[in-house]
Amino acid sequence: MSTAKDVVEFIETPALPKLYTRAIGGRALARLGLRGAAAKEFPQTEFRLPRMRAEPGRLAAYQRLMRGAGRDEIPAGFLHIMSFPLSVALMSSEDFPVSLLGLVHLRNDVEQYRRVLPEEELNFSVNCRNPGRHRAGTQFQIQAEAHSGATDELLWRGASTYLSRGVFLDYPEVEDERREFSAPDANERWELSADIGRRYGAVSGDINPIHTSTLGAKALGMKTTIAHGMYLAGRALAAAQPAAAEAFRWSAEFATPTFIPGSVALRFQERFDASGAWAGTEYLGWNPRNGKKNFSGEVSPL
Repeated sequence: MSTAKDVVEFIETPALPKLYTRAIGGRALARLGLRGAAAKEFPQTEFRLPRMRAEPGRLAAYQRLMRGAGRDEIPAGFLHIMSFPLSVALMSSEDFPVSLLGLVHLRNDVEQYRRVLPEEELNFSVNCRNPGRHRAGTQFQIQAEAHSGATDELLWRGASTYLSRGVFLDYPEVEDERREFSAPDANERWELSADIGRRYGAVSGDINPIHTSTLGAKALGMKTTIAHGMYLAGRALAAAQPAAAEAFRWSAEFATPTFIPGSVALRFQERFDASGAWAGTEYLGWNPRNGKKNFSGEVSPL
């Protein structure tokens, strides 16, 4: 990779297994007191990875896992997957002030500006922004963008919001509105197998042990493995997005972990404007046993 000012450009996709291994090693050194004091501010560096193309086999496997229609395009969730190694490289860098492991994934906000074709060459970039003091720690966003390699047109932008629990850095407080939830009538139900974390990890490259290993999940404070948030959100998007919607906004918010194996009850609610055109779809997912909300979101035309 080469560095210029506050830009780091990679010549190949960062290897996620190596990044997670480095994060595990850094966590262990910190616990033993063998690592220097952590940074107090988030870096302003932008990481870039040019000339990326979707791998056909992984894309097809993703489409099957999402149970989508197999459209001839790159789904918004797969664009997130393509940018994710760059995001993890940034979050596992030495000057990043919080540990990659144990981060709580709070929400995603995505804008896609047109249909992205599988054969297109893409340039990706990621940076950290909007840090804030949360009641439980420090919150921040990783913003990723995909531009056309041919025209530099902005095709997709996604902001992932994370929380580092127990780490309180000196940033302004963020709003943390808590709403009561009462489960509505479900119109869909998913049965999630014990291996869904490993299966999504194989497609996405996200092999964080909190999703793939019971022992790893317990070591990171969970009672057992949990489903990837972006698996849940991506599958909801595949069900909620009409085939004709080429430019859209998509949001997903995660309330409580979705433990696997397990069941998810869902409610999809479409909206239409006065002319009868699709105006958006809201979705909710919750635990049918205890009624606790797992996730929610919305897809709407851009």
